[in-house]
Amino acid sequence: MSAHADMNVDEALATARAKLLHDLHATLPTTPAQIDVLENVVAARRSWVEPWPAGAEFLTCLVAQDLQEELQESDGRWPLCRLDGSHQLHVEPDLGADPHWVCEDCEKVVAPVGRL
Repeated sequence: MSAHADMNVDEALATARAKLLHDLHATLPTTPAQIDVLENVVAARRSWVEPWPAGAEFLTCLVAQDLQEELQESDGRWPLCRLDGSHQLHVEPDLGADPHWVCEDCEKVVAPVGRL
């Protein structure tokens, strides 16, 4: 992999991490265990993207989905809809460069990932 591709992957991973850390802090009393989950998700996605650097543009979307799945086991549904408070948000698109949180129950886009 070229140095330029490494930088793009590193940059994309750092951006994804920062956006999800923001959303965690905005929606939960964040614990060290949740930060560890985020770090593990980011590390796992590094091994996914290194052989395919062009996939770096999808990292925020994928890290958000992975984090949501991992937190489900320990913290329950996350994040919850700001409009309703009880509905779980989902990332759309499933694989895209500009992911956002959507409440399927309210049928509304709530916020871009990283802006909760």
